[in-house]
Amino acid sequence: MAAAKRLYRIYYNTYDDSVHSRVIEALEREFDGRVVDHPSKVVPEFRFVELLVDRPGLEERIRELVSSIAGSNVKVDWIDTSS
Repeated sequence: MAAAKRLYRIYYNTYDDSVHSRVIEALEREFDGRVVDHPSKVVPEFRFVELLVDRPGLEERIRELVSSIAGSNVKVDWIDTSS
């Protein structure tokens, strides 16, 4: 049976583009996954990225990592993309 893939959706706020870049780099490095950035045209400080990895159960670790860099509240959702 193949490992389930999860698409983690990560939401947080920062006005600083360099902080946002550091978040993306840290997610790619820490989880060895692909990160897709979805910039907001309406509210520039609202950040939404997606992380596709082969491991379940990373919500809390992702939340801690992003919060430690961005210094904001972080929301992490996921969907199963294995089907």
